[in-house]
Amino acid sequence: MDKKQLIKIIDFWQKSAKENALFHRALVDKIDVKSGEIVDIVGPRRSGKSSVLKLLMRSLREESWLYINFEDPFFIDNNTPQIIEELIETYEQYYSSKLKYLFFDEIQNIKHWEKVIRKLRDGSRYKIFVSGSSSKLLSRELSSLLTGRHLSYNLMPLNFREYLSFKKINLKSEKDFILQEMKIARYFDRYLKLGGFPKIVLEENEELLKQYYFDILEKDIVGRYDIRQKNVLEKMGLYLLSGAGKVLSIASVERAFDVSFQAASNYLEYFKDAFLVFEVPQFSYSLKRQQKSLKKIYAVDTGLANAVSFRFSEDYGRMLENCVFLHLCQFFEEVYYYKTKSDLEVDFFVKKGNQKPELIQVCADLSEEKTKKREIKALVEAITELGLSSALILTGYYRDTVKVNNYTIKVIPVSEWVLGRTFRATA
Repeated sequence: MDKKQLIKIIDFWQKSAKENALFHRALVDKIDVKSGEIVDIVGPRRSGKSSVLKLLMRSLREESWLYINFEDPFFIDNNTPQIIEELIETYEQYYSSKLKYLFFDEIQNIKHWEKVIRKLRDGSRYKIFVSGSSSKLLSRELSSLLTGRHLSYNLMPLNFREYLSFKKINLKSEKDFILQEMKIARYFDRYLKLGGFPKIVLEENEELLKQYYFDILEKDIVGRYDIRQKNVLEKMGLYLLSGAGKVLSIASVERAFDVSFQAASNYLEYFKDAFLVFEVPQFSYSLKRQQKSLKKIYAVDTGLANAVSFRFSEDYGRMLENCVFLHLCQFFEEVYYYKTKSDLEVDFFVKKGNQKPELIQVCADLSEEKTKKREIKALVEAITELGLSSALILTGYYRDTVKVNNYTIKVIPVSEWVLGRTFRATA
């Protein structure tokens, strides 16, 4: 490999890491930069993984780090694992022999990258950080590739507190919330409509969201899996995003697009792998029954779903539900939906370690008595069956506390709940 080319590549990405203006992301505070394990950061394209890596670099007192983004066009033809070692050798020869930290962005673009990363880790000379936009880099798959020993972090688009920070509203106390309550409510409606992709939040460019969708399809699915039926893939993506918050069956996808059951299953896995959609299983104490039950599907971002699907934006309740799901993913290890013995549905049943499970129902408007009775009935049945004593209903604007059969059901607006949960998690 021509050393001149490598020097130019290194120089470009080193400068980019130092020059870009960055907003703080909450994930940075959770990452253990001192451990000897490989740190991998995964999440959808455009969610801010590069910014997190750069924020980590800036947190280091020394500048003995190499940063490379493998989305660079140079790596389209130069994508063997050897290129990683050549970049390191070139840096140590022409920049600094005291290289200590390696930051590799979108590492999945290099073929068999895991072989050289494993070799570098075993040599114990470098602290290694990698990022990628494929869920195959998550714990189970990466543990297999790297034979264990890594710390995995998932980065999603901005949560609502981060969104407000990007809008220069920093909430450090309950007082801050009270003084800016009306402004926060307006911003929350905007957040639901446009979502939390960082550049979209800053520029409010709805058309760019459509481009994000097609970029994810092209780069993370079509290119990766050599898809020939691009038209079917694109329409299926719209179908999935339009159905966010609903139960999905592979059979319905099979019928809708006249494809085989296997093809429908594969395509769904591709969308999940690219972080476009997520599945939520129905809770059951029987693992076999849980695996067989139909799953609910959610979008990676309400703004993305709105941009490509008019039907989704018309259903405020499902936008709220999708927002709640994305928030729950940050704080709970297990997220399910629940069905009572009489077939009533509760939107979320969440668990974390040894903590007491929580039941959460999402309803846009609880002001009508008929709606209120329906939602409470489902929760009371679920509370009784699961042996709990309380539950939560999240709404658009309504708030209340309901006592039924010695059970307590709190009713809170989603916009307040997501911020309250964040305060407690960071206290």
